[in-house]
Amino acid sequence: MLGTLSFTYTGPRNFIATDLETKPVCLSLSRPVGRPVPAEVRVTIEGFRAFTDGGWHLEKVDVIGGDGRVIMGRGLPLHLRELVRPGISPGGGQLVGGDDRRIQLCTVLVTRALEPGAKLDFSFMVRGPRHARIFPTLELNARLQGQSSFTMIGEPVILHNQPGPPERLELRTKPAHDSTGLFQGVLFATDTFGNPVPSYTGEFTFSEEVALQEKKQGRYIIKGQANIGGKPIRIEEKDGANSLDTVSPPVHQRGNSTDTHYFGAIHFHTDLSVDGDSRLADAYAYARDWLNLDVVAVTDHAPLGYQWDETLQINEAFYNPQQFVTLPAWESSTAYGHANIYLRSPETNAAPDHWDPARNPSEVTWPSDAIVVPHHPSAGEEPFSREDYQQALSHGLYWTNYDWSIPNPRVRLVEIVQGRGDFEAEELDDYWGITYGNRGASAQEAFKMGWRLGSVGGTDNHQAYPTQMNGQYIGMTCFIAPELTRASIWEAMDQRRTYATTEVHIVADFTVNGLSMGSEGTHSNEADLYFSTALHGTAPIERVEIISNGRTVWRAEPNDWDVALNEIPLPPPDNESAYYYLRLKQADGHRAWLSPIWLDTPKNAGETSGS
Repeated sequence: MLGTLSFTYTGPRNFIATDLETKPVCLSLSRPVGRPVPAEVRVTIEGFRAFTDGGWHLEKVDVIGGDGRVIMGRGLPLHLRELVRPGISPGGGQLVGGDDRRIQLCTVLVTRALEPGAKLDFSFMVRGPRHARIFPTLELNARLQGQSSFTMIGEPVILHNQPGPPERLELRTKPAHDSTGLFQGVLFATDTFGNPVPSYTGEFTFSEEVALQEKKQGRYIIKGQANIGGKPIRIEEKDGANSLDTVSPPVHQRGNSTDTHYFGAIHFHTDLSVDGDSRLADAYAYARDWLNLDVVAVTDHAPLGYQWDETLQINEAFYNPQQFVTLPAWESSTAYGHANIYLRSPETNAAPDHWDPARNPSEVTWPSDAIVVPHHPSAGEEPFSREDYQQALSHGLYWTNYDWSIPNPRVRLVEIVQGRGDFEAEELDDYWGITYGNRGASAQEAFKMGWRLGSVGGTDNHQAYPTQMNGQYIGMTCFIAPELTRASIWEAMDQRRTYATTEVHIVADFTVNGLSMGSEGTHSNEADLYFSTALHGTAPIERVEIISNGRTVWRAEPNDWDVALNEIPLPPPDNESAYYYLRLKQADGHRAWLSPIWLDTPKNAGETSGS
């Protein structure tokens, strides 16, 4: 009987990410011949989040050209909790997501059957998302009276979201050249929202001696030679044909240190999350081939079962020691705080089956080869009791602020910045972009409670764009490590040899009395205290500050691209323990937060709380 029904789609199949105008779309179910058929009719979409977050509006449902009557059974989801039924949850794997990667756009009940020649029209107004590489699939399904399941009518419709025209030029170089001065980078154009444009071609001039090695799908691989022992270089590039120009990040010599700066993206989601879009393999290829990153880690919401197997398989397929590091990771989203879990190896006993949505991640006993990183710690709702857990979730309250009162030695880092904002301090600050505070859960509040945490940056992007949110570059982490291997990068995280940036390759080093970022040491109030730093910006560095125990204890406004300071005096600790970290802001608004260094009086050493 269903074979007598047909499905047609009218509207655009190719959307442009930079075109924010809504477009009419119509899905029609027609009944050309045969007996009248009563039914339920449902429109579903796969790859939903980007295309349904404000992008779909159901205008009307009509019976055209014949007899029939329908009533609305279910309209567009109004809230995320409707997307994850059955099983309201603060965000887990597809276990709580219902139909795998699909949601209902609407369901209607045909209360008077369609006569032959009539059709049922679903009229939508649709706007595509800002991210390209999103390919949702539309389906029309029907269930006849007396049947227990829906059957797809006709063929699914695949929609495409393409990048807009080239508006920005990017030249992404590695931060250090080799011992002979050789360096490499990737040159490409993006649209207004940061989507790479594969069709891009240009006519280039460079400020330094570089060579275009090859072109791959709109991106150019470049190589060049820097002066060994000289200042960092920044390559200015102009494309006269398209009136575009850019400046590369600083390229500097590794120097005498055995460590190198590696940049990576370690907090984003794909369609393996219940509320995500786009494929993991596409995200990793984009991070490696376009963004020219060194490290990447997807943190999907508790990808259980085959989804965790798929995550590990793709991690291993992309892992290339000394070239590109992938870390096994996942997000433990709970009612009492969210944290990402990073595994030293795929065999680490800290897989997503450890997820418990009713417990704070700090309550779990994690093995020594797992690292727990709370994120958006002060972006949750006000605390609610264990007894109010289910009721809070039913009202859409998915998590509270992170509970720092629970000590856990495997909590080694905290996400300072991401797509929701900056969680550095309690006091809101427009200059530093501190948008969440006054909730007792910021990074500085954790430091005050005795936690010793390094700094990382992320995005929480849910469309598989590792360093972006809403078309803007948001957050990234730098790892200081001796080599580009999984073990070395994980060790840098464990030792807090990391810092956060707002997704620019700011190269920074910072020591206090010779102690490096993330270190702990002792200090007598009678001894001199000083810091040294070397900072290489991607724009003039407008301000540099040293923060200790929640106060700014040193400030300068160098307004220079490169800043070198040696043994600058600092005030001694104002009590038995003190932390010191450096933060900076560039003239273009980009910022960086370096991991703290902790100093204890000799009698207090080894007696800290938290982690």
